[in-house]
Amino acid sequence: MNVSFLKKINYFRIFKWLIGIIIVLILIIMGLFLWARQPLSSAKHQATTLAEKKVGIKSVDHFYMSDLNRTYYTIEGPNKDNQKQYVIIEKKTGSINVANVKDGISANEAKNVANQKQKIAKLISVAPTIFNEKTAWAVSYFNSKNELNYAVIDFKSGKVLRFIANV
Repeated sequence: MNVSFLKKINYFRIFKWLIGIIIVLILIIMGLFLWARQPLSSAKHQATTLAEKKVGIKSVDHFYMSDLNRTYYTIEGPNKDNQKQYVIIEKKTGSINVANVKDGISANEAKNVANQKQKIAKLISVAPTIFNEKTAWAVSYFNSKNELNYAVIDFKSGKVLRFIANV
């Protein structure tokens, strides 16, 4: 038998094993990614169910999560009267706060208010939350010095309620 033919067979076997190992690694990584996202997916499902049953939200336009002192999940969507609302649910107690979207500033306006306080280099999140029993926006971001900052913006007035720099 030709020695070069045997070398080709060995290379082919090695190549098949490498492809198999790469496929298995990709599947493991995808599985880990899905497993890691499962708690957030479950929270979104539970918050959506509560918003639909307790408030009458018809569909979900956005899902937010904020976590300053307490964790809040927010569902944004139209109610049965087609009015857009934020349904803000506290994770621990399940207490529900409802705010009409038209009654306050937008996420983009909240981001702009935070940017005026200190320039945003990289935005992490803008999410509705409850702060001192009032609806607010929690804006988290990195500034140009790569410092983590939080701004809590009043939902109705757009005023800065709390600013935490360089966390």
